[in-house]
Amino acid sequence: MPVTWNQFLRYWYIFSLCVTIASLPFSKLGISIGQFMLVGGWIAERYDGRRLISALAGSPPLQSALNILPLSLGLLYKAIENGFRQFSRNRPALIFSSILLFHVLGLIFTTDFNYAFKDLRTKLPFFLVPLVISTSESFDKKGFYRIMLLFVLAVLIRSFYNTWMIATHHFLDIRDVSRNISHIIYSLLLTLSIFTLIFFLFKRKVFVAWQKGIILLILVWLCAYIIISQSFTGLSIAMITILILIPVLIFKTRNQWLKAILVLSTLILITGIGFSLRSIIRDYYHVNPVDFTKLEKTTSRGNPYIHNPYSTQTENGNYLWIYIQWNEMREVWNRRSEIPFDSLNKKDETVAYTIVRYLSSKGWRKDADAVEKLSRQEVSAIEKGVANYIFLEKFSIRGRVYEFLWGFDNYVKTGNPTGSTLMQRFEFWKASIGIIKDNWLTGVGTGDMNLAFSAQYEKMHTKLAPDQRWRSHNQFLSIFIGFGIFGMLWFLFSIFYPPVMSHHFKDYFFLIFMIISLLSMLTGDTIESQTGVSFFAIFYSLFLFARKEKEVVFFKDTK
Repeated sequence: MPVTWNQFLRYWYIFSLCVTIASLPFSKLGISIGQFMLVGGWIAERYDGRRLISALAGSPPLQSALNILPLSLGLLYKAIENGFRQFSRNRPALIFSSILLFHVLGLIFTTDFNYAFKDLRTKLPFFLVPLVISTSESFDKKGFYRIMLLFVLAVLIRSFYNTWMIATHHFLDIRDVSRNISHIIYSLLLTLSIFTLIFFLFKRKVFVAWQKGIILLILVWLCAYIIISQSFTGLSIAMITILILIPVLIFKTRNQWLKAILVLSTLILITGIGFSLRSIIRDYYHVNPVDFTKLEKTTSRGNPYIHNPYSTQTENGNYLWIYIQWNEMREVWNRRSEIPFDSLNKKDETVAYTIVRYLSSKGWRKDADAVEKLSRQEVSAIEKGVANYIFLEKFSIRGRVYEFLWGFDNYVKTGNPTGSTLMQRFEFWKASIGIIKDNWLTGVGTGDMNLAFSAQYEKMHTKLAPDQRWRSHNQFLSIFIGFGIFGMLWFLFSIFYPPVMSHHFKDYFFLIFMIISLLSMLTGDTIESQTGVSFFAIFYSLFLFARKEKEVVFFKDTK
């Protein structure tokens, strides 16, 4: 059957949306192309080409050539005007898109317009995506499910690629396997995919048994990938999301046995996590006893050890600054590694210090014999900045807790948070609060955030390394800094009022998406990058404006 123009435009819209969503785990360029295609199709759908042909019909060729441009521009303006008029009638979409508006208003207080206009380009999807999606024909359940399956497929393919990168060691830091998009954003995509598959697995009368078998296999793989990729962010967000959903299920379910099982499971999970953390923390602070009066004076090669009994620094309970023989370590290390002993590793940290920490973590002395015992894999790990053998484990909760505790202790003792992800965030938040105190009413403007942070770090006399002096790593603080108290309140209103107004917090997909997004905003600037803005704008609009029916599975039985 021949395809009509309207059918073609509908197919174009679906294809453009699929290109945009499928590009999220892969390519910023693909995301941009998909969004340009969406806007182009949106304009074409409202462009009255017949009127142009009718107006030019019968005119002499020269007159038609002269009239075609102004007529085309007039019809283009009319098409956009009609689209905006339609958009203005959708209050929830209009409110959500106003996020871009206060970024524009923030230009009033801006001095760095180069960065401001770059930021506005980044935030443009907050206006364009809801504009297109909210004024386009909604999807039925089958169409929506297909789009979500495409999204899961894109995340799945990226996970295979990343696994190959990990297996072949094509990275310095394991987070670099997602280097063309933020590893944090990929963690969000991964988590959303997992909860999408969980829905499909339990959704009745949609997939037959063999299809659910495939869904289960993909779900198991994506969960395994979290372990393989050491995605602590993905695991944390998934676990917290589950802990948030369990009380909802307990409150809403009428099945007393299910309610009892959920309560018992939650208590067991929380208790287990509590005891595990307690055990790990106790092990970390345990110090292996040493009789400092009986320390050996020389190495097996007859060279004198250096001992510092006054230093209390330990690694896995072993004192760092005893049994040190610098010359022996230097000689053997320089023979085994291309990175010199008296230089920086691939994380720009001191190689010698990393070696001392690593050898101490194993309970070894810091001499030639110990460096010679290191495997090739361990030498490579030290070159990459790994300072504890526990961190070599594929996925180690204990290693993550040790890393935090080491950073915390070092921060307390030296005031320097560099090298500890969480301690650096505390410094970012401390700087953020300082900026807010001085600019709480109007903020610093759309483009001056980098300048504000640079000045605040100097004011604080921070010990952060210059290349680590980043911004808030908390989206709510970033908004407050940029636009003041009123901008912050409007941001909260613009993301919470539309779903409240349309009762979408009862919807499974929207609720899951918002939990994941808000959790990420607590420890990251989620919507300060192109991929982050696109992720939030696309799925917010898709779940809120693009469906004919909600999936209210938490409030009635799934059909």
